[in-house]
Amino acid sequence: MLKRLQRKILLQKKVLGLILLLMAGVSYGQTTLSGNVTDPDGVGLPGATVFVEGTNTGTTTDVDGNFTVTAPSQSKNLVISFVGYATKVVPIGSKTSFTVELDLDTETLSEVVVVGYGTQKRTDLTGSIASASAEIIQERGTTNPVQALQGSVAGVNITNSTGRVGDSFEFTVRGKSSLEGGNNPLFVVDGVITDNIDFLNPNDIAKIDILKDASSQAIYGSRGSNGVVFIQTKGGASIPSGTNISVDTYYGVKKVARLPKMMSPEKWRDYHYSAYLGTTNNGAGMTEQEFNDVVASPSSNQALIDRFNSLEGFDWYDAVLKDALQSNTNININHRNGGSAYTLGIGYQTETGNMENEGLDKFNLRLGMDQEVSDKWKAGAQVNMALSVIERGSEVGMREAFRMNPFLRPWAVDENGNDIIGEYFPQPGKLQLPSQLGTNNYVLNKTSTWNPILEINNSNDETRQWNMIGSTYLQYSPVEWLTFKSTLSSGLKTYRRGWFSDLLTNSGNSQGINSQLEKVEDFNFTLDNQANVTKSFGNHDFNLLLLQSTFVRRIEGSELGSTNQPFAAGFYNIGSAQTANYTLGSWFRQNQLLSYAVRLNYTFNDKYLITLTNRWDGSSLLAEGLQWESFPSVALGWQLSEESFMRDIQWLPTLKLRAGYGQVGNNVVDPYSAVNNLDQTTYYDFNGSVVNGFIASSLANEKLTWEVTTETNVGLDFALFNYRVSGSFDFYDRLTDGQLLEQDLPLETGFDAGIKSNAGEVRNRGVEIQLNTINIQNNLVSWETSFAFTRNKNTIESIYGRKESDIGNGWHIGESVDALYYQKFDGIWQAEEAAEAASYNAAEGNVKLVDVDNDGDIDPDDRVILGSEDPSWTLGLTSRLKVSSFDFTVSLYKVQDVFVYSNWHANFVNMSDRGRAKFDVPSWYVPANEVGVTPQRSNEYPQPRNTGSFTNALYYRDASFLKVQNISLGYTLPVSVLNKIGIDYTRVFVNILNPFVFTDYEGWDPEYADASYNIQRVSSVTTQFGLNLKF
Repeated sequence: MLKRLQRKILLQKKVLGLILLLMAGVSYGQTTLSGNVTDPDGVGLPGATVFVEGTNTGTTTDVDGNFTVTAPSQSKNLVISFVGYATKVVPIGSKTSFTVELDLDTETLSEVVVVGYGTQKRTDLTGSIASASAEIIQERGTTNPVQALQGSVAGVNITNSTGRVGDSFEFTVRGKSSLEGGNNPLFVVDGVITDNIDFLNPNDIAKIDILKDASSQAIYGSRGSNGVVFIQTKGGASIPSGTNISVDTYYGVKKVARLPKMMSPEKWRDYHYSAYLGTTNNGAGMTEQEFNDVVASPSSNQALIDRFNSLEGFDWYDAVLKDALQSNTNININHRNGGSAYTLGIGYQTETGNMENEGLDKFNLRLGMDQEVSDKWKAGAQVNMALSVIERGSEVGMREAFRMNPFLRPWAVDENGNDIIGEYFPQPGKLQLPSQLGTNNYVLNKTSTWNPILEINNSNDETRQWNMIGSTYLQYSPVEWLTFKSTLSSGLKTYRRGWFSDLLTNSGNSQGINSQLEKVEDFNFTLDNQANVTKSFGNHDFNLLLLQSTFVRRIEGSELGSTNQPFAAGFYNIGSAQTANYTLGSWFRQNQLLSYAVRLNYTFNDKYLITLTNRWDGSSLLAEGLQWESFPSVALGWQLSEESFMRDIQWLPTLKLRAGYGQVGNNVVDPYSAVNNLDQTTYYDFNGSVVNGFIASSLANEKLTWEVTTETNVGLDFALFNYRVSGSFDFYDRLTDGQLLEQDLPLETGFDAGIKSNAGEVRNRGVEIQLNTINIQNNLVSWETSFAFTRNKNTIESIYGRKESDIGNGWHIGESVDALYYQKFDGIWQAEEAAEAASYNAAEGNVKLVDVDNDGDIDPDDRVILGSEDPSWTLGLTSRLKVSSFDFTVSLYKVQDVFVYSNWHANFVNMSDRGRAKFDVPSWYVPANEVGVTPQRSNEYPQPRNTGSFTNALYYRDASFLKVQNISLGYTLPVSVLNKIGIDYTRVFVNILNPFVFTDYEGWDPEYADASYNIQRVSSVTTQFGLNLKF
């Protein structure tokens, strides 16, 4: 230990020696070693890897398990490995001949997974549970741990919501089950329940387990209806003896990528000419010069005419976009001495956006302690804290930048009309000379779009958020087979979000200097008391869990805003405005959940498995008398590979059949939905005076009860060819009944607000395939691949107890929750179709739609289901190749059959608008004319300004895509070198995130194509350089 400490102290002095050792080669005497490698039954293992520790010297065994290898004379150990068996380190000493027996890899075969209030060996599982290791999370190099799971786990769909720094990801397990009640899973971090894990540092995570089927989720009852995600952070009971330190860090540059091609100045001018044909009778009776003047400047301003003629464009992309930076550094210190274990984690992440005033700073602190007080008593505590500062910048800056046509510039002009570089003008499309300010005279009068640079520099949206989750437990084991445990856990989230707009913004122009401030405090605690009985009788193994749980959540918030403030001071000066300009409010919510649960796991002869679970939940959110519900489940497992008739099938070492049935609930409604609410904004005449009074604003639903999901799951776990191929198949059928919906009331009731009721059914059916292969494994090369395939069919079965669609809410019987319903685009009416177009009240150059019912009219009856925002299937593929000390990883993610209403296209392919920038469409309809504008007959888009009705049909787009998520190249320094300088492990790496996207979608990024274009951001490619150290 003393020598090791001295080596660490002298680390810096030995860096030069390390470099020399890497560069130099040393010759030693050689020794020939030979032997035989067998399995536990004494059968030789062909293809086992044998290498000399600390060198690149090695070999593989022959068909009988024999090997011969030449080793340097000072070599200490042989390292022998084989797929499906535990790696064994064999001391060489003075021996030259060896017989080595490898044991089955119990870490692989009996991996422990979290199942809720306990753990189980994976071989004993009867439910559908998926896992992701720290390696998967860290190799993706993401600042959000949820993003790292994308494409890694079958049955899980993760989508970037906006592309904006700091915004959350959408996370669903086995499809969307609820129409209005929310679809996010339950997150459990080291036993503490939380709404999300955005605040965690990905490098703090050791493992993630996901409960996907109802039989697994039933132990959480109503809280697990959308899946349960367990996050284990580094530390706890897994800490080895001694002190261990790890340092993980990377630095990255995020460059703008895949920018949509917009119209060039010349093409935009041609488009502009075409747009005016529709308002000038196709230019009849006008000369080209007259037409040009009308097009360029209806107010006869010369500036735009000159820019048209010279084709002088401005690059708005370059003006508002920039390279962004990111970094993440995390230090973990773990210590164990006997029965005492401690952990400390410190992390700092930072990331900037590709626009100014956008970024994320996140500070993490994690502390943990576990103490074996005696052979019967254990205690522990842990806390995880995070401070996140998120700058979302301007909400409309990106939008305004892309709206600017190439002939507009950001600069103000002097009296001669020359640009004043560096001095910005608020509305470049309504440019005025200094002497024209305050008049209706303009140098250029084309569009009122606001200057995006001023928007970005003079507005702000900042969130400062504290997250703290923690728990403490006391465990008592009076006898070996009985354990009592009480755990008190709590979570606290406080955030302050402020918005500010100065005068030089669009908002400031209409409301003066204005700002808003919102503050929220969200606190919850859970008290769990459980008893575990673990007992074996011969071939019978039992585990019984008894649980009582109390959960309380309290949320309060306030908001304040004002306009026409006298001076700019961000959102710290709200009170300076006049009283009449204030908006303010506050609110409070509280709810409780009381639960009891029992779970029995039984195994007979390690072959036959059964899990029985029941949880009783009582919720304060629901109507009195209907607050309690029972959520039962049963799951069976059969280890077919342990049967005598399977033991001779050597190529199939593992085969297990699983089947489960269970129910879980959902009570995600606003507190007090089951009671009447009062509205104070009602005024009465009382003795000639106007007084404020109360009136019932909503009708109580005395029958409001649980939304219940019933699921059947059938699965198969397998391993083939000495565990070179392994995986699982799952089929599931989930029916969610009693959907919690807002139901409209007849106006005769006197209530204009709806009533929350149980009124709908949603079904999800799907297939999941998780497949892992070891393609090559020897002393020099290792190549592994993993596949995660999901196919999910989501349908609405009924609404309000009837098999009738609710078109107003976009809910269609037999279709997806997120189905899109509109007329179908069928091209552009051409000149030769003018007569037919007229019969539909359209003209040549208008959008053509499909007449579904063939009644000669385009009306609402011609609407059809165009597609769904939810993919029909997804596929994730990861390939990991290791050659000597180098490792190379590639991850791909495929999403198929996603259809969206594209807000991007609605803005930048809107042919009726003349003043904005336009996507570089291949062609648009140009009619015959007299002014020299060339007609086009290969038309994919309508005639500008004359598009007719139903142009929205143009904006429904297929957003399917294939992304190369990550390419990683790493190098691990040899252990023989590192031991000399007191380091256990060193790896340097380069990651490239999202280097390629293959899609037909033309906007910024297909993954968040359905998001509001105000908050969508451009795609980017990130290159990271990083280092992993262990001491």
